[in-house]
Amino acid sequence: MESLLREDLPEIVSNGAFGKNLQYMSFELDKDTVIQDQYMSTVLFGTVTTSDESQHRVVIKLKLRDENKRIMFQIDFQFHNEITMYERIIPFLFECHRSMEGVGDWPTLTKFFYGRNKCGEFVEKDLIVLENINPLGFRLSEERLFLDYDHLLIALQALAKFHGLSYTAKYKDPDRFQEIIMDIRDTQFDADGQWIFKNNALSRFGKRGVDQLLERSGDLYRENEHLRRFNEITGDGNNSLKRALIPREPFSVVCHGDFNRNNMAFQYDEAGHPVDVLLFDFGTPRYGSPALDLSFFFYMNTRQNLRESRWDDLLNAYCLTLAESVPSGVRVPNRAELNSEMATFSYYGFARASFFLPHQLESNDIINVEMEEEEMLEFFLRLGGDIGSDIVADMVQHIVDMEYTNL
Repeated sequence: MESLLREDLPEIVSNGAFGKNLQYMSFELDKDTVIQDQYMSTVLFGTVTTSDESQHRVVIKLKLRDENKRIMFQIDFQFHNEITMYERIIPFLFECHRSMEGVGDWPTLTKFFYGRNKCGEFVEKDLIVLENINPLGFRLSEERLFLDYDHLLIALQALAKFHGLSYTAKYKDPDRFQEIIMDIRDTQFDADGQWIFKNNALSRFGKRGVDQLLERSGDLYRENEHLRRFNEITGDGNNSLKRALIPREPFSVVCHGDFNRNNMAFQYDEAGHPVDVLLFDFGTPRYGSPALDLSFFFYMNTRQNLRESRWDDLLNAYCLTLAESVPSGVRVPNRAELNSEMATFSYYGFARASFFLPHQLESNDIINVEMEEEEMLEFFLRLGGDIGSDIVADMVQHIVDMEYTNL
């Protein structure tokens, strides 16, 4: 960190990250939130003062110092993706959006100042500098896991605007669009084509939910055709996940890739109602069905009773905002077509939420990358205990009830 303050920030400022012809004056760490270790990075909060006396409240993301974690979570690729999104892909999407008539506002995103991803011997100097959104009035929801309808609604409207940028760009400049998305790196699979968890993990995550569902409602589901199909999909877990990630036209978009409560901040009115939402953390984007973002968000951040009571309302709101976010003549999926996307690609949301949501239930449990593969898998299968098994079973039940097994 001392090297960062002494050498890197002055160079970053002089290279124009905060404006032309400025020099670095000082950096002051925030006293309340000096350093936070997150899942994929370490972050510093502070204020950069430049020679024009401007003060820039920033968040500086650094790579984890643990080499095993960097390799396991493909942190180098995640830094590459986030920098590429902020430097190339998002500006291109916004440029296409601004060039068209009859379009509304775009989604609120974090301001990007600077990124470096040299890797190798320089890995400890790699960093991403973003605007600190807290002084702008944005904050994480108080509810850590499951969001209420108002939060879900405004988040889905923001996601629809973000997806709409892709449809507009594909319409405006399809060749450039296809060229620019080729720079996104895959972070789901290793160099050997294996998912992050080995030993048939996806099948076993699925079995956890299926066993619990049959224990509580066996008479209703034991002979269900879509439960049988779900078992086939999870039984071939890695290949099924790969199929879910294959882009299919005409509806594929640049997906956020990790769209859930942890990666969005809300702005509230005086009554405490969410009025805007800001999206951040673009380390795992990918080009694919909008259902990749939708399914993960729903299974991570909604309870079963809300899915059963407000599913149509939420998807209708997404479709309405999506249609309003693109100019006339740009093709976007209608509700029936979105239903088809959800029926085909929702396995992605389940695959990730089936282990991540139980992990969120036990925030004190830290992943030990020194574990053997089987030991780590058993660790994840135990997370959340009976409550974890129930919420995975709820996901399975919803997929089966909605007949989302067309993969």
